[in-house]
Amino acid sequence: MNIKQKAVAIAEKVIYWSIIMVPFVASFSSAAVEVFVCFMIFFFLAKKILTKDFSITKTPINLPFALIIAISLLSFINSVKIHSSIQGILKLLKYGFLFLIMSSEIKDKKHFLRVVVSVLFGLFLSSLDGIYQLIFGLDLFSHQAYGFAIGLPRLNAAFPDCNVFAGYLALFVPFCLPLSFYYLKGKLRILSWFVVLPSFFCLVFTFSRSGAFGVWLVLLLMGIVKRDKIVLSATIIILLVFPFFLPSNIKNWAKTTTSWAELLLNKERPAIYETSLNIIKHHPFIGVGVNTYVLNYQKYKLHETSPETVNTNWYAHNSFLQMASEIGVTGLLIFIWLLYLLFSKWLSFFKGSKDNILRYCSLGAIMGIIAFLIHGLTETNLYYPKIAVLFWFEVGLVMTILSLNNNPNFKLRD
Repeated sequence: MNIKQKAVAIAEKVIYWSIIMVPFVASFSSAAVEVFVCFMIFFFLAKKILTKDFSITKTPINLPFALIIAISLLSFINSVKIHSSIQGILKLLKYGFLFLIMSSEIKDKKHFLRVVVSVLFGLFLSSLDGIYQLIFGLDLFSHQAYGFAIGLPRLNAAFPDCNVFAGYLALFVPFCLPLSFYYLKGKLRILSWFVVLPSFFCLVFTFSRSGAFGVWLVLLLMGIVKRDKIVLSATIIILLVFPFFLPSNIKNWAKTTTSWAELLLNKERPAIYETSLNIIKHHPFIGVGVNTYVLNYQKYKLHETSPETVNTNWYAHNSFLQMASEIGVTGLLIFIWLLYLLFSKWLSFFKGSKDNILRYCSLGAIMGIIAFLIHGLTETNLYYPKIAVLFWFEVGLVMTILSLNNNPNFKLRD
């Protein structure tokens, strides 16, 4: 083996383990996520240069993602801060590299299963950290205190705040469910429930309405897809009985709200949404510039959120409104097209594939993506760097599964 071959082998090994490490380290460190993603991209490019192979892996979402980058570049015309918009483009490129690298570099059974195990271990570790935080007041890794709302503790574990933690849980809790319900057997199934139950507990104690609703809805969808009467009955029972188990603090707070919008969204969000719609009204086609929503908030705001937050530069608290504000309705429609291609290609695969591990992992990944997007109706989780990376990681898992399913050398049938 010559020097060039050794360098390629080292690059492949770094990429291999970086992919595995991303979902695990996400449970306790944002910096570690960035480090491993950067390793992945750097050594992927190095491998391309060394092998002189500049081909791009074909996935169903390549074209819409490229168009999102194109419309984001066009939005520079309206940007109030080019440096911020350049940062936005760099983030998009990072996300694109992530799903492309995963779909091209995960080639065998062992690698794929190691990634799955890493997701499960990361979820388990973050859940234990959340429970530790509830008991001792500080999380184990970053020594953060839990948040408070209307006198109730809201868990955030090692994440920046409870809503970001809820976004992480909405993304990965559903990933575990089909495996726990339908694929794993015996001791492995029991072990999987030691992951699922603590993560459900932590999700409840984030008190994120959209996060919990997203997971509940995909659980219902899973029951419909699998025609599972037990799961369907359980989701309906949960919906009917959960109001009776709400803490008295929530019931008392609900009595003080003046509208359904305030009850479901809190006071500040309707005013923020009005501002978002005002931005879209003024710049409907290419937006105000990628990664500049916060910088434009004060200019376009219509109403104050509260006397205490007059000078706050808010995020949109809605991923879709923020996207339309920054890169226009055009960019949002392209993103919806990307999601359509993702879901339609997955559905064709799910109906036709006979590899159970691939089917159930793909079902879990799609459920996580849906729950995450539902959570994104009230949070800007596609713009929180740490969990935005994980969203595109899960998209990459779906792309990987589609790629492996078409690989005649990949055999993983039961």
